[in-house]
Amino acid sequence: MSLNNKTRQNCPHCDSEQELNYYQSVNVTLNPELKNKILIGRLNESTCTNCHKGINIVSGFLYHDMSQKIMLELALADDYSIDHKEEEVKNQMRDKLIEQGYIYRKLKHYYRLIEKITIFDQNLNDLVVEEVAVRMKAILDESIKEIAHTESNSDFKVLFKKIESSVLKKEIVFNCFTHPRQMMEMKYDFENLTSDEKNNLYNQDILRK
Repeated sequence: MSLNNKTRQNCPHCDSEQELNYYQSVNVTLNPELKNKILIGRLNESTCTNCHKGINIVSGFLYHDMSQKIMLELALADDYSIDHKEEEVKNQMRDKLIEQGYIYRKLKHYYRLIEKITIFDQNLNDLVVEEVAVRMKAILDESIKEIAHTESNSDFKVLFKKIESSVLKKEIVFNCFTHPRQMMEMKYDFENLTSDEKNNLYNQDILRK
């Protein structure tokens, strides 16, 4: 089941104190209605009782998909704020699920959580996608250097979007950006994959114990 907790904090709009709910764990198999809220970044959205404006808490949580046997942990907190007893219980649960054939990933950014959900929903091997994304980032970084004729400080984010197929070819599509408002779509031809990558891209079983 999905687990939520309560916290008290001031509304960012009117500064009135509010009691707000936030999720520590989300089971999208038992509570499928929560999945779309995660994908659009509104899992912990509430309405202020005073000014009636939206309040959105961004916090770490566990994403649990029983049907796909996927466990994703969004860990936003710094090490000094970690509850070590809670962390120990979480690690025991993680180890038990991995023994049962779950794929587990720990992520530090919300956009990476969304990317992993997208990858696994398309029944893909996320490690192969990561390898291709690294190559795509290297291509982009090198292109910027050539254009600027100098070392660039651009930090490209390369996020998986989808697999695109046509009559003539098949491509992995990525969203690439240094800033979300400057997003561009880049495609990687399947023909450029190594033989191992082609064999393992649709093989999630290789990721399980």
